[in-house]
Amino acid sequence: MKLVDIYRVKTYVIPEYVENVIQSVLSVDDLQVGQYKNVMWQTKDGMEQFVPSGTAVPTEGKKGEKERVTSFRIEFSIPRDEDLLTKVIEQGIYAAHPWDEPVVQVTEEREARKHES
Repeated sequence: MKLVDIYRVKTYVIPEYVENVIQSVLSVDDLQVGQYKNVMWQTKDGMEQFVPSGTAVPTEGKKGEKERVTSFRIEFSIPRDEDLLTKVIEQGIYAAHPWDEPVVQVTEEREARKHES
């Protein structure tokens, strides 16, 4: 067993854009864990809430009005490499995400690897 330093990346996406965001992220990194690639998790049927304001350019909802939409959480890990993290967020998530300002959460964690690779 080996512990490796990783970034855990999470974002929230409306259902009709989930596959676009996934494919965009995979075009940047194959999300390999051990002998498996394209490793990610999806949690579906969550609810996002927001109020567009100021200079927002909302895909859903109207400025000044509360909006609630169904969303999926997409979550994956990558090696703790800041250049890779920047590419995954900018070229993977931001490039395919429909929101003007998508929520992207990044935490530093450690993952266990059963097999050394």
